[in-house]
Amino acid sequence: MMRRIVAMLCMWLACSFAWADDAPRTMLRAHLEPSGPVVAGSAVKLVVDALTTTWFTAAPDWPLFEMRDAFVTLPDDNALNLNETIDGVRWFGVSRVYRIVPRASGAFDVPSFSITLHPGGMDTLVALQTPPLGFTATLPPGAEGMASFFPAPKVTATQRIEPGDGALEVGGTVTRIVTQRADATESMLIAPVPFGEIEGLRRYPKPPATRNISDDRTGLVAGERTDTVTYVVNRRGRYELPPIDIEWWNTAAHRRETIHLPAVHFTARAAHEKPLWEIPADALAGAARHTVIFLNARDIVYACIVLACVAAGVWFYPRMRTWLERLSRWWIAARRKRAEGEFAAWRALKQAVDSGAMKRVIPALYRWMDANPRFAHPARLDELDRDAEPALKEVAKAVESYYEGTDSALSVTLHRRARWMRARRTRGPALPPLNEG
Repeated sequence: MMRRIVAMLCMWLACSFAWADDAPRTMLRAHLEPSGPVVAGSAVKLVVDALTTTWFTAAPDWPLFEMRDAFVTLPDDNALNLNETIDGVRWFGVSRVYRIVPRASGAFDVPSFSITLHPGGMDTLVALQTPPLGFTATLPPGAEGMASFFPAPKVTATQRIEPGDGALEVGGTVTRIVTQRADATESMLIAPVPFGEIEGLRRYPKPPATRNISDDRTGLVAGERTDTVTYVVNRRGRYELPPIDIEWWNTAAHRRETIHLPAVHFTARAAHEKPLWEIPADALAGAARHTVIFLNARDIVYACIVLACVAAGVWFYPRMRTWLERLSRWWIAARRKRAEGEFAAWRALKQAVDSGAMKRVIPALYRWMDANPRFAHPARLDELDRDAEPALKEVAKAVESYYEGTDSALSVTLHRRARWMRARRTRGPALPPLNEG
């Protein structure tokens, strides 16, 4: 019995040790390429390998770090998967490359920083430290004394001034825009342009705009950086934006070169208007522009006139609406009167005569005679004999001839019916309207 218990205990211990050997293991490695001295302005690679004996459930956390007088970047397209055997153990991982570009000569210390790993088979994260490293950067002969060592095959710079005409007043703004382009160089490596303070002007710099120009075939072509500053004129006078000198090291010719941007002169005159209130430029988005709002006496007079017109329109609106309604009713009555008057009757008579149908001519003739004030009411055909127009006499004769050629009883009936209709139109309805009281 005792032997069985001891055997089981030994088996449990063996299993425990075996399980402990199967636990995930992690490791960080780091080295510099090249390992020796480098020329300032050239890139130094910091290669960091994150390894585990199992797998990664997520990508390691690669932090950025800072170094004095150097640019540090972590390109997104340089990850490399690892699969190697170390001391008989299989390791898996990923490798990333940091680019360090020293801007001056001297010794540089690469600080130790923490990287968080996500190994499979473990419930907790693992944080490991990279080893501290260092390198030395030197300057080529002839580059000593440069304020900022910037090597590139070719560098160009241009400046633009807005407004270009130089017409400025107190409270106005002038903007200086400097664009640098460096061939085969990333935009973040281009040094910023120093914009200094100028007495009488208030300076508001904008964040720089950078972009890399690349080609699918050759890769990186050039980098561009645009620095912008806006100056607000505080008082009138003559001003000068100082010249700008940009130093760089020509890697093709192995010499120091300087790009000179000339000074800018302008005159600011006193504003004709006195500022009523001012919006500080710091309160604007990006603090990029300084806005001053002016109101002079003429603007105030115009505003008062507009307000008076609006008030008068509100006060006169009910009266104007009444007048417009009256005018509309008068216009409708005038149109109705014209449609029912002598002119319309005469036009209808002419159309009837042109048609040649006596059945249309007779009612049109009587309608025109009833609408004409020269004839008695009810009108009669014999009154047309006194008229001087021969055409009307001919029409009257044609009507009489038409009546003579028809049955006399029918003619009498038609005449009586016509007179009765005209009399009814004159007298109005025979019965009085109901509900008068």
